[in-house]
Amino acid sequence: MIRKILKIVKEKLFKVLYVFFIKTASKSPFASSLYYLFISRKFHNEHYVMLNGIRKNLMDKSNIGNFRRNIHRLEKGLITRPPKPVFAQDYIINTVEVLHELYNSDIDRNTINWAVGILTEYFSISPFTEINQKAKKIFQSLGIKGTQNMPKTFHANNRINSQVTYTDFLALNKQRRSIRYFENISVPRELIEKAVIAALEAPSACNRQPFTFRVVDDPILLSKVLQLPLGAKTFSDQIKMMIFVIGDQSNYFSERDKHLIYIDSSLVTMNFILALETLKLSSCIINWGDIQKSNSKLKEILTLEDWEQCVLSIAVGYAASDCGVASSLKKNVQTVIKYN
Repeated sequence: MIRKILKIVKEKLFKVLYVFFIKTASKSPFASSLYYLFISRKFHNEHYVMLNGIRKNLMDKSNIGNFRRNIHRLEKGLITRPPKPVFAQDYIINTVEVLHELYNSDIDRNTINWAVGILTEYFSISPFTEINQKAKKIFQSLGIKGTQNMPKTFHANNRINSQVTYTDFLALNKQRRSIRYFENISVPRELIEKAVIAALEAPSACNRQPFTFRVVDDPILLSKVLQLPLGAKTFSDQIKMMIFVIGDQSNYFSERDKHLIYIDSSLVTMNFILALETLKLSSCIINWGDIQKSNSKLKEILTLEDWEQCVLSIAVGYAASDCGVASSLKKNVQTVIKYN
């Protein structure tokens, strides 16, 4: 009886103190920082991943995120209206130097082709400056031929003209629902790759695309990771494939961009799960809570780097024919729109 009373008193005292600290710490950014420094460790993992990302970014002169950002900056300069007479002088030499280092490496060839195409376009119109001449000389030293078929900027009316109507697209979105029970059938990897091809067309800040899809379909490895995401325990035995979308903070040199791995990973994931629907596959996005134990375990299993962070996980499979589906009625449009 006494123990029960003490337990109740302890719980109530904890709640009172918790509310007190929250009220006090929420009064200013500085007080909030003190709270998470001395009282709560809930942001420690995010701080650790962010700082390791910045460290990797600063130490890696050929950082792919910075390189892709610079190519995108060139693209924006090329399409600026009215055109700037001179631009990119603060980063053009670094960009071609990095290309020189990466050109014969095993890096993604799409990145290289994109860079070559945009740099070719840039040097075809760039004005004479000492910096541009130096950069152009480094670029030409690669001896690249056949650049006329490389990517380049284009006008809006030259985009691919899709025949998908709004009605079709709305139907696809209504078709997509979270499926938690799957047929006992393996998911073909080639279909996942097709879905990712479509997913990669999603917008990404400066086209960095700071994520990887870690696909787990090995039964032994699958059994180790299925209990980690929140909300999957009731149907984990149904899942034949789990995909972890991993954000890479080393794409960024400043804390100002700390949210971009979450934004870009979410954008590409939406494209991905819609593409799955067109391939007769279903999915369920499963929340990945920022829990240190789960982060550490996943890092160990997937051999993640210190600058990598799981953003979310996705169960993928063929929907069981007798699978129940939550209606998940969405909000009324007028409740989520505010004009001006």
